[in-house]
Amino acid sequence: MKRMLLLYNPKAGRAHIARNLDMIIQRFSRGGYEVIVYPTQEGLGAREILRGRGVEGIDMVVCCGGDGTLHHTTNGLLAWDNPPELGYLPVGSTNDYANSLGLPKTLEGGLDVIMEGETKVLDVGDFGGEYFNYVAAFGAFAAVSYSTPQSTKNSMGHLAYIMEGLKNLPIGQTYPARVEVNGKVLEEDYIFGTVCNTNYIGGFSMAGKVDTMLDDGQFEVLLIKAPQSVLELNALAGKLLARDFDNEFMTMTQASQVRFTFPKKTAWTLDGEFGGDITQVEIAVRPQALRMRV
Repeated sequence: MKRMLLLYNPKAGRAHIARNLDMIIQRFSRGGYEVIVYPTQEGLGAREILRGRGVEGIDMVVCCGGDGTLHHTTNGLLAWDNPPELGYLPVGSTNDYANSLGLPKTLEGGLDVIMEGETKVLDVGDFGGEYFNYVAAFGAFAAVSYSTPQSTKNSMGHLAYIMEGLKNLPIGQTYPARVEVNGKVLEEDYIFGTVCNTNYIGGFSMAGKVDTMLDDGQFEVLLIKAPQSVLELNALAGKLLARDFDNEFMTMTQASQVRFTFPKKTAWTLDGEFGGDITQVEIAVRPQALRMRV
């Protein structure tokens, strides 16, 4: 019999997984798996659980939660040699990466994908040794994901991110940075910067505006200059809502490697989790590092 390691966040998505755990285990058991279940908890997240186990005898790891749970699962998996396939049941408040993968929004649909779907190899970002699935970011919107309370995320979904982000757009707050990308050096006062591999950020679809492929060895780099007035701030907000990324405020390019240097420590977020305060970091793509059921 095949063996599955099932990791779930009891608090994510209004505790949806915890309430349906028996049904989930029965579905996987009928599919021929012996299921080993671990709930994540304070001080013992998906990363710690995976690092405390060996890969031997595990045919699939399934994580149930939001983008943050997936982030920690990915870091735990990639610490193993020859990690097994990953299944993802997204039950967080925004699920940007799940939307990019086209995963179903229902629990039943998600179970169908894990049991009957195909395997896709996906690129992963390397943030100075910390892996991320879909986004590394700094600036005005960067702290929103991990500073917004879980209860607010559950009740408001991506609207919570938008509202919190708007609170973090004060005139005069800038993030000076030197960015080395594709042989060019960019030095500006920015309000936001991101290296991402997704069609969705904060619940907003970028499909049709950004040509994103999740397995091409390239991530998208978006840099937004700091507005100098309320008038510029309003103009910037309008372009963001229109998903216009080619204008005087923004630079967008594709790259497999980019280096950021800051004059002072600057906070980053990785997949919605706090990524640390750094003055310099090199971000690189690790091509086709993860095998996931889609």
